Amino acid sequence: MDSQTNRRANPDRPSPGDVTALAVAVPDLGGLLSGWADVGHGTLPRRLAHALRRAIQSGVLPTGWRLPPERQLAESLAVSRTTISEALDELRGEGLLRSTQGRGTFVSSPVQAAPVGTRVADHLSVGRGVDLATGNPPDLSHLPNVEIDMSLLTASGGGPGVYVMGLPAMAEAVADLYRRGGFTGPPRRTDADEIHITSGAHQAMSLLIAALVGRDRPLALAQLNYPGIFDILDGQGLRAAPVGIDSAGMLPESLEQVIVEQRPAALYVQVGPHNPTGKVLPPARVRALAEIVDRYDVAVIEDNTLAALTFPGVSRPETFLDACRSAPVVSIGSLSKVCWAGLRLGWIRAPQPLIEQTMYRRLSIDLGASAPSQLIALSLLPHLDDIAAERRRRLVEAVEYGHALLSEAMPEAVIGRPEGGSVLWTELPIADSGPFVSLARRHGVHVAPGSICVTGRLPGPYLRICVDRPLDLLREGADRLARAWRDARPSPLVAG
Repeated sequence: MDSQTNRRANPDRPSPGDVTALAVAVPDLGGLLSGWADVGHGTLPRRLAHALRRAIQSGVLPTGWRLPPERQLAESLAVSRTTISEALDELRGEGLLRSTQGRGTFVSSPVQAAPVGTRVADHLSVGRGVDLATGNPPDLSHLPNVEIDMSLLTASGGGPGVYVMGLPAMAEAVADLYRRGGFTGPPRRTDADEIHITSGAHQAMSLLIAALVGRDRPLALAQLNYPGIFDILDGQGLRAAPVGIDSAGMLPESLEQVIVEQRPAALYVQVGPHNPTGKVLPPARVRALAEIVDRYDVAVIEDNTLAALTFPGVSRPETFLDACRSAPVVSIGSLSKVCWAGLRLGWIRAPQPLIEQTMYRRLSIDLGASAPSQLIALSLLPHLDDIAAERRRRLVEAVEYGHALLSEAMPEAVIGRPEGGSVLWTELPIADSGPFVSLARRHGVHVAPGSICVTGRLPGPYLRICVDRPLDLLREGADRLARAWRDARPSPLVAG
């Protein structure tokens, strides 16, 4: 997937044995080096050389990878070509880079594997400045005060403190959420042994994908998606089968074509609000997609992480669990977006045999979720409806305020209006938002390029901007984006 992006930067195929010309898939340099100007000491070229040196010595930039041309790199990092030349000269002198006339500049460090997890890192790796990239509750002020009796650590079923499936009391409480309905959708019968408590929804996705998807068959998913799903696939050496989308979501005809031609092992879906667009799949679209997966008996991994943050006035998302008649559907939930990401608590709801498979997958990397976090969650669950209502109220206010601020800061941008969640999916009048993201970071505001949400990580005009922030911080971030946009407008970053 990422190799599609790097292929454009490395179009020449190397001759056999030419290790300096290997085309290796690595992250986009603009995103990888985000914040480099704020790290280290000395001149700008010296700091850039320091950032590149760290990337090379850690194996993030592997041997044989060819750097983009100096002019392209200067535009991507929003600096002068002289800064690029001086930084590269320093690394050539150290033997970390090697330039060949007519071929380009290549990394010549010891061979190491390229990293995975680079997409989520693009919006979690935040340095100094205003963070408008990470999409999590900014504080705990929407939560009620709770007290934890430490004696309950063992009384709640934790035993010695290791329980891979989650505390029995926690699994029972989540099962009860499904039985009562509301937060998880319509009421449905659920037993505690159909619940696996995970360290967040991201781990739940990873475990289910490992259990359901093999190397011979891909995972079908919307071509625009949660960045972490691509990191999970890369980390497990699996393939994505992208499904085309329109303004309403996945296209039924594209899904059917993918199923017929690529025989995916499963389909990953976000019913809504979708990350990153914030849109909710219309019920008619859900039913049309469900009819197709029923016809071909394709398993569905349904991510309901953001469902409780659907805004007032928007119909609650219809689930595949309700719409599918015969296709197996498993569900993912989480407390990260409604309560606090620091709890690191999510869950899988699935038939007991599949739950057992995910348990064995987990034991290779982890021995269970934090018992104290689960006790905190148990104290919060009775208040979950009120907590979600307060989160929705605050998000509506932040989205409206953020939309007005960003419309003023970047009047040429097309800023979407989400139906839930905290992200404003923004289209700029440029071919690639990556250089602007780097320029914005120089102005002290961190936003994420839309490319981290796209299959193949292809560059495009989009930004992923999270407005789930205190309003004064949101205004400061918008002011810094406005200054960055003014700097960008006379440059080749902006068409016309």
